[in-house]
Amino acid sequence: MRVTPHRTDRDLAEVIPLFGRRGSRTTTADLADDVEPAVESPVERVTPHGIEPATPDADEELAALTASKPIAQLRSLLVWLGTSRPITGTGVPRPGSVRELAKAVGVELDGRASRSRSMLEIPGLMTLWDAAKAAGLIELTSTTAVPGPHAHQFAHSLASSLAAHRTALSHVIGRHFFSEDPLRPSPAVDVVAGQIVLAAMTSTPRTRLPAVGPVGAGDLYEHIAALILRGMLEQFIADGWLVCDGKYTVPQPFRPAVLDAMKSLPYYETDDTSR
Repeated sequence: MRVTPHRTDRDLAEVIPLFGRRGSRTTTADLADDVEPAVESPVERVTPHGIEPATPDADEELAALTASKPIAQLRSLLVWLGTSRPITGTGVPRPGSVRELAKAVGVELDGRASRSRSMLEIPGLMTLWDAAKAAGLIELTSTTAVPGPHAHQFAHSLASSLAAHRTALSHVIGRHFFSEDPLRPSPAVDVVAGQIVLAAMTSTPRTRLPAVGPVGAGDLYEHIAALILRGMLEQFIADGWLVCDGKYTVPQPFRPAVLDAMKSLPYYETDDTSR
């Protein structure tokens, strides 16, 4: 699956400083201003390499990962898979079984997805499919998909499947930051969302974003960016690995998986913060 081009450090320099205005917005209509790439004063950025989480108890980590929505969806994918499923030459389920898979894992197909000729064009399903491959839950032959080496342990949440659970969730999380949605105006939203997630694992988490007000006479681009940012955070909360009780927090058991995901992003691929 093709992803968007790598972001650059210049992208970071343009969008991260907007948090220097933390607390300066008091109305719902002001959120759009807080998402714009324009800067007023530089602030220190957060990188995953600077975060050292405490090692969670293995049983607690597995229990938390197992309870998350993406992991539940992957268990459903394995049930749907059974002993094998036919695939196309591009390594995805045949078009005739895509709707059945979507129903099994709880992915709603919009009009465009329903008309797609290949699952490659449906990001929600491809994210889960690729996560299953990355975690060793499925393997592909030239004509079929079959359970992978970690499928049984994963399906039954055995202690030996902790690494597979972590890999799977990390892959799903990372994909949220590579969107090909034509309505997404800029990579800046991904970077800002990532900074909120990283701060959620520090002693200075970000305060809950206000609701997005009507566009009114404001900038439509900024309004769309604000809606997308808010939507991303709400999705993370729905998936179970981000919580917000006034401030955004990643619970301790999820932090290894979340950090693995953030370290995989191209603009965090090095811990050299002096560039």
